[in-house]
Amino acid sequence: METFGLACFYGLTAVDDIRTKKVRILEIIVFGLIGIVIDYVLKPYSLKSILGGVAVGVVMYLFSVMTKEKIGKGDAWIVMVSGLYLGFMDTLIVVWLASILAAIYGLVATQGHEDGMDMEMPFVPFLLVSFLIEFTIGQLGGLILCG
Repeated sequence: METFGLACFYGLTAVDDIRTKKVRILEIIVFGLIGIVIDYVLKPYSLKSILGGVAVGVVMYLFSVMTKEKIGKGDAWIVMVSGLYLGFMDTLIVVWLASILAAIYGLVATQGHEDGMDMEMPFVPFLLVSFLIEFTIGQLGGLILCG
């Protein structure tokens, strides 16, 4: 249930992020409240893990403030809500993978553009893809790194 909810949250906010480069606060509030209810009722993660997941978003928010929003505050709020659904480690993995995918996309997209370093790009679609990759790997039993 929480997987479906988080996929819907990422999907809805990704569309907004692509179209307008903004996310709606109503979606963040609604899915945040749903995440809190899921945590209270189902207890999928420890409180420590949930707070750690939310803290990943808080750190992103601080980076947003320090960099004058080179990282969007809306992205940070979305990561905070993700922490409610994923706990610390999974939130960290999703953000890490999304950052790598965004960097690869950014390198490709900025080729041939003089103002490439100032180019804005939505981050939520990368969160969505990263979450789907992590979910798929989890469903397949994880990765086997050594023979």
